Amino acid sequence: MTTTPDQGRSKPTHADRVRPDGYGADGYGADGYGAGRLGESPWDSQHHEYDYAVTAISGTIPEALRGVLYRIGPGRLDVGGHPLHHIIDGDGMVTCLDIGADGVHVRNRYVRTRAYARSAETSTPPRGFGTQRLGGVWANALRFPENMSNTNVLVHNEALYTLWEGGRPHRLHPETLEPVGPESFGGALKRIGAFSAHPKTDPVTGDVYNFGLDFYPQPMIRCYRLDRNARLHPAGGFPIPKLGFVHDFALTARYLVFVLGPLVVTRPIPVALGLRPFDDALEYRPDLCTTTVLVPRAGGTPIRIDHDPLFYFHVTNAYETDDQVVVELVAHDPGHGWAEWNGHLHDFRTDSGPAFGGTLTRLAITPASRTATTEPLHDAGCEFPQLDQRCTTRRHRFTYLAEASAPGGDPDSITTIDHRTGARDTFRAEGANTICEPLFAADPGADAEGKGWLLTLEHQPQQRSSRMIVLDAEHPGAGPIAAATLDHHVPMTFHGTFVPAG
Repeated sequence: MTTTPDQGRSKPTHADRVRPDGYGADGYGADGYGAGRLGESPWDSQHHEYDYAVTAISGTIPEALRGVLYRIGPGRLDVGGHPLHHIIDGDGMVTCLDIGADGVHVRNRYVRTRAYARSAETSTPPRGFGTQRLGGVWANALRFPENMSNTNVLVHNEALYTLWEGGRPHRLHPETLEPVGPESFGGALKRIGAFSAHPKTDPVTGDVYNFGLDFYPQPMIRCYRLDRNARLHPAGGFPIPKLGFVHDFALTARYLVFVLGPLVVTRPIPVALGLRPFDDALEYRPDLCTTTVLVPRAGGTPIRIDHDPLFYFHVTNAYETDDQVVVELVAHDPGHGWAEWNGHLHDFRTDSGPAFGGTLTRLAITPASRTATTEPLHDAGCEFPQLDQRCTTRRHRFTYLAEASAPGGDPDSITTIDHRTGARDTFRAEGANTICEPLFAADPGADAEGKGWLLTLEHQPQQRSSRMIVLDAEHPGAGPIAAATLDHHVPMTFHGTFVPAG
């Protein structure tokens, strides 16, 4: 069964794929924007919702690989024929691939946020991070970017949450993906309810740690612990001298680790008045250095260490040695500053630039001497680092990366790095195919780290579809063990999770 969110119809035929605004889901309008047929680009919108058993499966899905793969990203990157102007501004769309003994079942649903409902009703885009509402200054003044709930998912205590930087999670039914609504965890999320997009789960306790950024009356980071029963508890916090962009953090056995780079708000007034998009308020200021803050999980005063500037978005993992806290992350070169770097995120359809070309980096912090050093670990441009999640908070052996084989291109490769031996093994998609973040699924019959599979979605422009591929986590270069090809395409997703059966 399929439905069309923009129209509420079922069983879409070719005629159904033409929306009332004159823009068809098989191709865009006469202005040439998004030229070609739907699915030719990993950034083409998917305006339909689907629910079906996948029939095109090649290879053999391992008998031990059972569970659900969730992926999320901006599914709708144009509204009413109006293109959105930043990579992170699209309405969140969850894709669920249920891997069972009978095969693979796929279902996708849009997150029914307030922004989604308004856009569907008015056929106009919401105010986002880099997208302005239609109507000029008066339509944008004093409006915070809408919660698109499009960045990551969390499955905890049999509930599915979709996450975004600056607002509350949205809860969905984990099987049907039907909306439950915004989640405040019994009112524990207050103010704007920020519950960020990269929570960390302690594999020993089962507790989930996360944070939210408060803007008023003083900029500060507020930390949370979500226990096994989904009760939210305060877990410390600290003020920050300059309001800035904080996307991710790390978790060790004793600390929540925040690496606060110098991407800070310097031009808030034009943004507040509706004259400029929100991302225009940011500036990369390397003269301000980077501050790493260690927040004790057991309570106490946070430890601050200032060090050389570092520009990053995503963390792999963190762990402690006898005298250091080590954080692995993907560092980027901001080049001539934020405006130029971020410009590629505005031009994501044609020129993603350095967005997927960071350097896997080890940041070693010595609290006793208040010093920090960095070391590059990999020479290929990469992003979306992952690991065997059972190793969270302790030293990990393997890192899994999405790579762009061509500088300035979308990711098209998956690499496994063995930090113990230095070995690297890479799968590269064919032709113009692209891939997304690799997620590790452990083999339940093996306890050793890295024994299992990597799951990702591969976009196939020639077939105008996507497929889930299964790779051997230790040897992805051997190619897919199995692939489940969908009847539709999935736009480029950001993050996700794999939940094993049982």
